Amino acid sequence: MAHSDRRECETMSKQGNDNVDDAFTARRMQKLLDENRDLKQYVAEIMKRLQENDALFSKLFELESLVLAATDAEDLCFTLLRHLRSSFDLDMVRLWFDRSSFMGQCQLSGLSEQDLVWVEKGEIEKVGLASRHVWLLRLDKERNFPWLEARDSHLSSLALLVLGDLSRPFGVLALGSLDAGRFAPDQSGDFLQHLTQIIGLTLENAIVRERLARLSLTDSLTGTHNRRFFQPHSHQPLSQWFGRDTQVACLYFDIDDFKVVTDSLDSTEGDELLVHISQVVQQCIREQDVMIRMDGHAFTLFLQGCSIDKAEEIANRMVKACASIDRYDERIGISVGLAFSAADADKVVKVLVSEADQAMYVAKALGGSRVEIAAVDA
Repeated sequence: MAHSDRRECETMSKQGNDNVDDAFTARRMQKLLDENRDLKQYVAEIMKRLQENDALFSKLFELESLVLAATDAEDLCFTLLRHLRSSFDLDMVRLWFDRSSFMGQCQLSGLSEQDLVWVEKGEIEKVGLASRHVWLLRLDKERNFPWLEARDSHLSSLALLVLGDLSRPFGVLALGSLDAGRFAPDQSGDFLQHLTQIIGLTLENAIVRERLARLSLTDSLTGTHNRRFFQPHSHQPLSQWFGRDTQVACLYFDIDDFKVVTDSLDSTEGDELLVHISQVVQQCIREQDVMIRMDGHAFTLFLQGCSIDKAEEIANRMVKACASIDRYDERIGISVGLAFSAADADKVVKVLVSEADQAMYVAKALGGSRVEIAAVDA
């Protein structure tokens, strides 16, 4: 081969190698660019999730703070329902409570049927929820939850939070969404698990606090209020307790010859007598009337918005009802003093009680088993 031909071949070979190297370099650069783009996208997604989680935990912390600050079980439920709807963008929030659990003893009358539904004993276990605390469900015509109603037909996914120990759950909190992916079964339930524990424990603690507070203000024998309940109100004007422009009648009654009656009874029967009389009296008054065991066998009643004539009628009914008790050998009687505060009088609570107490002693002095009315201010 001629020298010139050899040089031409070498030149062409070198150019070919250079072209291969350039193509390889271009492919490698493109791969690096693609990897860099994917990495940036991955980092952006991670940052977005971190920001979402940070916002979620901020909302959770706020919810925990509000729940822990609730004053009682009803306030706690109100706070929970309202805050979950507004802050977590939920289309349905509802509580199902077991009526036979300790929740059945709570005053939750302020919650609507849309917010709270009572279920009977064993229903939580019956629908199969008692095996774990968090359930995530995708809803459709074939797969639904039996407790849902026609008003819930728009929901596409549901989270069910089982409250309390799984051996004896006391309720279920439902979170519903129009988004089918919001509570998809394959999602992590760690956040909801934490929320379940917080809500369950806080509700149980609220009930315990409420029960202890109620016990401290309740007479352990008769179940009426006690002097500890009365004491904070005693120095207040009546309007501060019962509201402005409200007439209030006060009845103060004591069991006549209680020592004579109980001398023939043992201590258990004496206690039974007190309980019996308090029950008889409560049947004569209205549900909203306040009854307090002051000490021993003396009680006071506050009849809010009651006229003096109506109060006298109630007092006479009490005397008659107690006189008809025939369970004991001795005659049973009560002496009742009645004091009245007109709407514009606004007496101090302890003053009204003192007037009723003095009238009661007059009734005793006149033979007992009767009603005496304290002088009404002109």
